[in-house]
Amino acid sequence: MPDDLDISGGTTAVSTEDLHAAGDQLKQLGGESSAMATVLAQLEAPLTPGSFHGGQARVDIDLAAHNLRAVSQRADLLATFLATAAESYEVNERMVAEGVRYVQSSAAQLVGYLMPGLVMGATLACSLGLAAWAGIQLAGGLGGLVGGSFEKGGVPKASPFVREINHVFNSAVSAGIIRTMMQGLGPFLMGAMRVPPGVPQALGTTPFEFGARQFVGLGRNLGLFDETPVKLVETRDQPLLGAPGDYVDRLSRVPHGPLGETGPQVVIERFAAPGEPDRFSVYIGGTVTFSPAESSEPWDMTSNVVNATGLESGSVASVRAAMDAAGIGKDNPVQFTGFSQGGGTAARLVASGDFNTQGLLTFGGPTGQVPLPAGVPTVLVEHADDPVPALGGEQPYRDAVLVRRDVFGGTNIDKTWAVPSHHIEYYLKTAQIMDESRSPQLDSTLRKLDSFTAGATLESSTAYRFERVLEKD
Repeated sequence: MPDDLDISGGTTAVSTEDLHAAGDQLKQLGGESSAMATVLAQLEAPLTPGSFHGGQARVDIDLAAHNLRAVSQRADLLATFLATAAESYEVNERMVAEGVRYVQSSAAQLVGYLMPGLVMGATLACSLGLAAWAGIQLAGGLGGLVGGSFEKGGVPKASPFVREINHVFNSAVSAGIIRTMMQGLGPFLMGAMRVPPGVPQALGTTPFEFGARQFVGLGRNLGLFDETPVKLVETRDQPLLGAPGDYVDRLSRVPHGPLGETGPQVVIERFAAPGEPDRFSVYIGGTVTFSPAESSEPWDMTSNVVNATGLESGSVASVRAAMDAAGIGKDNPVQFTGFSQGGGTAARLVASGDFNTQGLLTFGGPTGQVPLPAGVPTVLVEHADDPVPALGGEQPYRDAVLVRRDVFGGTNIDKTWAVPSHHIEYYLKTAQIMDESRSPQLDSTLRKLDSFTAGATLESSTAYRFERVLEKD
């Protein structure tokens, strides 16, 4: 159902929000019952000389206190049972998911091995598709094809034709198909290329990254996906807003705006605390252009696909440069918040292990197969009907809190945008629902994220804009 959150994962083993809510209510009932029993035990029954009723009142009070203590004990016991059931459910769910992923991977690799001719057909189709895409870009861009402008974050406005078929792209079924295909692409290519299982891992990569690298190699044969150095072209001071207060506040600080306006891609806030190293919050924006061809914009399709390979993309290199300019060293605590490509970029920076990461929050980012480290407070937010995060494959991380929401539920789909479920407006709505949900997982992780700025003062907020260094430069 739209507006319902599906929350899983985290360092506390749980299954559903209903189990959490019931457990919390039982704990509250147990605490209140115990407190009432204590109050009753301290009451003095009214005694009248020679009155039987005074003694009976004492018996009734003691009995009520005894029953309340029994209620408290049973409520606590039931809460423990619910927690155990939730933990068992989560463990079983993970085991089943791991099994499904293993079967999918094995099947994809077997299909690739048995039908290598299929690879030739797929390669030809990809070549034609990439060539057609490049032609569209060179002829004026996808915006002209779908009838208008783009918004930063990678969401084009929809033409009348696209509006009529929006339900095809913005559905949980479509996103699930994309996720499954992306998950199986690497193993399929491994089988077709006769690459034995375990070789990618031995080379320090994953089957998913292996598949992405083959795709990038194909594109580069067509003159696409060529990475370049980047350069810092503008910095500007931002208003000091104080420490972020909730999930909405954090997403709101991610740079975003109309594509036609040249704006920053990164914002870095510096906090100072007496006697401690400065700490920093890094906010990373989403895709600016869909073009896989050469352009001056680092937040492009090239960075998107290179992020999937695990190699250094233009957007990752830009954020590194911004962090260096801000004075962030290996010992400075840092938190990352990213939207869309910014989420994937943030995840890659965290996975690098090059920073003292104290938190990660992503919205709509293709982060599925990025090997995030354990122990970092992490919340990954995806819309179930958004195809963009599905491009990252499955989310296997136990320590991360994964939040999913089906924005439209297959009905009443916004026809303003070609992919409205990816628009930042709807992720802001999801963030608001998260803040209002009182979810134990979300509240617990938010407290950890908030503790990052406890006792610190926001000293500066700086926005950065980067461009690619092209040969003609």
